[in-house]
Amino acid sequence: MSQVTIRRASRSDCGALYELVRERLDSRGARISHSVSIEGLEDLFGSSSTFNFLVAEEKGSLVGYVLHYYCYSWEGRTICVEDLHVKRNEEWDTIARVLWRNLVKIALEEGCKQCNFPPLRENEYEFYHDKAINMTKTNGYRYFRMEQEAMEKFAKMNKIPEGVKVREATSADCTGINQLIKDLAEYENVPDKPQIDAKALEDDGFGDKVFYKCFVAEYEDHLIGYTLFFHTYNWMGRGVYMEDLYVAPSYRGKGIGTALWKQVLEACLAVQGIRCDFCVLGWNKPSIMFYKGKGAKDMTEDIGFTYCLMPKITMEDFLQ
Repeated sequence: MSQVTIRRASRSDCGALYELVRERLDSRGARISHSVSIEGLEDLFGSSSTFNFLVAEEKGSLVGYVLHYYCYSWEGRTICVEDLHVKRNEEWDTIARVLWRNLVKIALEEGCKQCNFPPLRENEYEFYHDKAINMTKTNGYRYFRMEQEAMEKFAKMNKIPEGVKVREATSADCTGINQLIKDLAEYENVPDKPQIDAKALEDDGFGDKVFYKCFVAEYEDHLIGYTLFFHTYNWMGRGVYMEDLYVAPSYRGKGIGTALWKQVLEACLAVQGIRCDFCVLGWNKPSIMFYKGKGAKDMTEDIGFTYCLMPKITMEDFLQ
């Protein structure tokens, strides 16, 4: 491979980044959002931004990038590879893998336990297939999306059951949230899957670097539901990914899940977001009916989206 430098991007790279993005989308026949501009990319470098770039530089010119952001899962801290692009030449595959490897190294240094990918179709999965697990094939996860029009309609609903309070979580809620996560894991028949505890939730949601946002539902000073989410970004614009939405069984059917989800959508719309993404297990028919009934689309069913991830052990092996 010729002399290529991998480094973190800076605000001064935005002009060159924008040209690479245009090149990528033009090659795929995709459109770029009107909100994506050089100035819009510069906004991603603000002090409160959770979105980052690594770039590949050759002879003073940018030849590739990887757009990524931090997110969260039951494993704990997670990183998402939203978009990876390298100019096509005889070395593009090598440069792309060096970019990816450098990102994985950074993620592990930050304590990330997993690497996620945006929804991938089969042809997009090919580059990652030897390292990523296709959770749609192995575990039956289905990828859902609620788009802007449906979000705006849904957000107009304002009914909250009497006596129930829906609010933003605080660090004092972490023990209760942790118990609700365990309850959800039991419901999904994976009681050993959560690898986080109340201390991790406090550090990762309320520390110096925030990996997730959370709303809780409370009744008589007792937590009865929660939703955990994080902000996302791609070349169509901003969005959110809802990692969890859970209400204790005895409180279901009362509109509490709807009220929690509404808070996530409002948080998305507040930053001009245009989509809310999430995954649902294929066997969970009540949840699938609930989400579809509110206007969300099954993107696995409609256009073949898959949910893929790279576990920590594979991330570590990738660096060997």
